[in-house]
Amino acid sequence: MLAIAAAVWQPERATALDVSTHAHEPLASRAVPRAPSPAVLAGEEGFEGDIVPDEQLAAAVEQEVARRLAGIPRPVYIPATDFLPPKGLVLYAARKKDGAFPYALAIDGFLQFRWLELSRSVATWTDSTGRTLPVNNENAFNINRFLLGFSGYVGSEQVAYNVSLFGTTNAGILVTVVPVGFVGWRVTEDITLGGGVTQVPGTREWMISSRWPMGVDRSMANTFFRPSYSPGFMSIGALPGKKVFYHAGIYNGIDGGAAGFLRQGTSMAFSGNVWTEPLGPYGLGYSDMEQHDELALRIGTSGTYARTPATILADGIGFANPENTVVRLSDGTPIAEKNALGPDTKVDQFRYHLATVDAGFKYRGWSGFFEYSWRLLNGFVGTGDFDRQSTFDQGGSAFLGWCFVPRTYEVYGRTSALTGPYGTAQEYGGGLNWYLNGTRQNRLTVEGLYINRSPILNFIYPYRAGFTGMAIQTQYMVVY
Repeated sequence: MLAIAAAVWQPERATALDVSTHAHEPLASRAVPRAPSPAVLAGEEGFEGDIVPDEQLAAAVEQEVARRLAGIPRPVYIPATDFLPPKGLVLYAARKKDGAFPYALAIDGFLQFRWLELSRSVATWTDSTGRTLPVNNENAFNINRFLLGFSGYVGSEQVAYNVSLFGTTNAGILVTVVPVGFVGWRVTEDITLGGGVTQVPGTREWMISSRWPMGVDRSMANTFFRPSYSPGFMSIGALPGKKVFYHAGIYNGIDGGAAGFLRQGTSMAFSGNVWTEPLGPYGLGYSDMEQHDELALRIGTSGTYARTPATILADGIGFANPENTVVRLSDGTPIAEKNALGPDTKVDQFRYHLATVDAGFKYRGWSGFFEYSWRLLNGFVGTGDFDRQSTFDQGGSAFLGWCFVPRTYEVYGRTSALTGPYGTAQEYGGGLNWYLNGTRQNRLTVEGLYINRSPILNFIYPYRAGFTGMAIQTQYMVVY
């Protein structure tokens, strides 16, 4: 029976499968010869007497088992290509035209194992409320992110679904796993409508999967400006010609962690991201490890508007989503903190406006990316006399890389900065990527960053509010 089970689960090549983003083709079956007839087994065709040789009997049994298993779909692993993420392990796929109930299920995910060391240059920092807070050194190993995803279609190839379990050990191993997911209707091959818990499409850097960053993680400026995850209804797709793409929707808020049934009011968040790849497919992430022979460009913009409650979440600790966004002033003070906008003040609600522009290129191992963001907070509602009626912050991030050994070794530099009425912050650094086995799905990264007056705190990133000093990171990532 163990041999039979092993035969059932033996993966086959996936060359006959459709590797489009949402649809799975039926799994191919091996051609198996028919088993010998009972006459052969009885010794009537060339055997003496009624005794069948052991090797002949074993071969007949093996052929009969293979014949019965031939019609059972076998799991197939479909890896990433230069332009598409991995489909993962396709456990089952059936289509109506083949006479089966349409259903598909695939499993994928990733894991980041990271060593982080923070070496401070200052011992304390003072926020806008006047409080003096400590700045700490850190030295820790963690599973920085882990994700297990399930995707496919059900009832119709147009009904696409995915659900993922996402978490981190950065705040301790007794952390809740956060569910995210989406179910939608494929209106056309290029347009899907649906709902679920997904990223609110703010900055470009936020929309690029954390599987494919240039370095260890996203930038400081992006983490300051971007929204987070939220339940919502959205449309994702491409315009005719497949050179212009978009992701837009209506969400409960810029951060689903603050937009539950206890949220104030009924206002929604409106957000969209649009980009073009005018010279052809741009590929995954920032890096040109795939070595474009022709210049590839991506140019985009995004915008987000929301009236949002001012809340202080746990910054990724405990039961909160580790990617939560706590809106902060440019010195790192949460806007919801008492006295943040003056003595005896407390902001309860405000309007959030975000706009970004971005551009990136890839060419023969060289790659670059730049994004600039503008954020306006106004319409403050709360108690006390506010020092100001609005705050305007701006900043950007930039990456430059060279894959000097194609599909293997890449050096890169990165920086980001932002400024606002309460302070200015910068980061500078770079590192080395080693793509093991010539694939994005196995990558070792070593990186050094100098951070000056961090305005954010998120434990999944190397950023702590008020921190000035060095961050040394080593990360191994596997995408499966």
